[in-house]
Amino acid sequence: MAIKKVNRKDFLSLLETVFFVDFIKGLSVTLRNLLRSPITTNYPVEKLTPPKRYRGAHGHFVWDGTEPPSLQAIEKFMSYEKGKSRCVACYMCQTACPMPSLFRIEAVQMPDGRKKVVRFDMNLLNCLFCGLCVDACPVGCLTMTDLYELACYSRRDAVLHKDDLDRNAIDWKKRRGDEPDRIWIDDKHREKLWGKIEWSG
Repeated sequence: MAIKKVNRKDFLSLLETVFFVDFIKGLSVTLRNLLRSPITTNYPVEKLTPPKRYRGAHGHFVWDGTEPPSLQAIEKFMSYEKGKSRCVACYMCQTACPMPSLFRIEAVQMPDGRKKVVRFDMNLLNCLFCGLCVDACPVGCLTMTDLYELACYSRRDAVLHKDDLDRNAIDWKKRRGDEPDRIWIDDKHREKLWGKIEWSG
């Protein structure tokens, strides 16, 4: 394969050398943004609400009458309580996960032959927050909320248990369940960070 030669100047002209033209071109970007208002937020005093599709801490949707048809079809095989996790212990989330060790899922067989989930732990220290587990869930149980303040003082606190997951999803659904599924809450919220979009072409 032949090497293509690109014609370019090897040296600056006398005018460019004397007047630092390249330096001024670079500095013009700095000067242009010098008087603009900053786009950073004064965290933690000022907090931005993430988009609805933000991948934050996980949650479990609960049995509340809004179950999808796929869950209603297997309802007779599961032992569940209203207001508790709708997980069916199918292990699809763990199968789809790049780090399957972050899940600890256990289910037991009830005397009447139905299955009941007794344990669902997620160790967020191993989580990549990729959302593959949410996509794999066949009954729409697992979700990702907008909770992003996940710092803790011990590794034990980074493990989400079944009750924590239920609480996260109930809170998230109450606050943002009726919100349209879009990246930004509204255009004003987006423009605050990124400015007005001008379409080209």
